[in-house]
Amino acid sequence: MNLEEILALTEHVEEVCPPKCKVEIVPTDQKDDICLVIIQLPTTNGMPEMCTADTTELNSTNLQKFFEKNPSLKRLYLWEKQEIHSLHYEKIIPVLKNPEHFRVIYCCGNRFVFYARTFGCFDDYINMTDYLGLKIEDTADYLYIGTCRNIDVVIGYLMSTSESL
Repeated sequence: MNLEEILALTEHVEEVCPPKCKVEIVPTDQKDDICLVIIQLPTTNGMPEMCTADTTELNSTNLQKFFEKNPSLKRLYLWEKQEIHSLHYEKIIPVLKNPEHFRVIYCCGNRFVFYARTFGCFDDYINMTDYLGLKIEDTADYLYIGTCRNIDVVIGYLMSTSESL
């Protein structure tokens, strides 16, 4: 993509995002001409204290045990289900001309939700405070939710890694 196309696409993504979101689209070092869409949600618009998302998936024994040990990730997981999932699939993906050439990360402070096409893209990355990767049913995507010390370092990693995303 050239600069004009990136700027135009950035404007289209901003139009469908909630107010006061910052959107940036940057190329990555991926072999397949992949761009990273970075959507920074305002921290004042952060995760709700009480999430009302459907929690049927939490009935999985493995997820329940994981979230018992990681309650902050449970809250982040529910935030993704309630707020980010529909934004991603109903508004952002339709705006992207060829969604297979984009990976999207949603950030709110030091928390993030990242959609990728491969599993394990954070396996060798050590700067994560805590994260969880899951396969999303009925899509080709994997979901990563997590917290980190510095979101800019995570974004830098996603831009510069040659590992498949």
